[in-house]
Amino acid sequence: MRCVACGAEMHLIAVAPDKTMMVPGYEEHTFECSGCHDHVRRLVFIPRAIGPLTSERMRLPRAGLQIQDNGVTAEDASARAVRAGPPIKAMYVFGMLIVIALAGAMITSIQAPKGPVGDQGPPGPKGPQGDAGPPGTASGIRIVRSNCDEATCAVKCGENEMLLTAYCGPKRNSAVTPTERTAACSSPVPANNPLVAVCAQMASPQ
Repeated sequence: MRCVACGAEMHLIAVAPDKTMMVPGYEEHTFECSGCHDHVRRLVFIPRAIGPLTSERMRLPRAGLQIQDNGVTAEDASARAVRAGPPIKAMYVFGMLIVIALAGAMITSIQAPKGPVGDQGPPGPKGPQGDAGPPGTASGIRIVRSNCDEATCAVKCGENEMLLTAYCGPKRNSAVTPTERTAACSSPVPANNPLVAVCAQMASPQ
């Protein structure tokens, strides 16, 4: 460090702890010039080394000691806990019984058997008779069956009838219709037996 007045080297001659600063760790250093012997005081912060942290095991007081300090022994506290238990348990049991009772009532109402069927009441009064419908027409459809053998294998509808359809044998082979009132099988074989024809009655002219 150099002197501001003469530029000569300054030497540290005194060190004292500072009491003006709020933060600890500051020291007041006094320097003297080797040439003009002028004195200069300066505040210097000296950092302190942080020592190792001491670890101590935390000890909690026993519950029994705290209870005795308050004038209550551990036996009295246990007795109070036992006396406080039954009301809570009774409320829980009472609530469960209510839930079971409601569930049983619902199941009974849902699965209740049906009562016996009552007697049939007397018949009601007869209603008015409806209007008569139009007169029906007699069915004019006639089915004609004929055995098909070597002698004959044909059918014929009546004079006032018309052939609707015809088939030969159980497999319903196609029949030949030479006219609108006759039908025949192509060959008199057992497969064409019997010959079946449907004849419809034609309405007579008015």
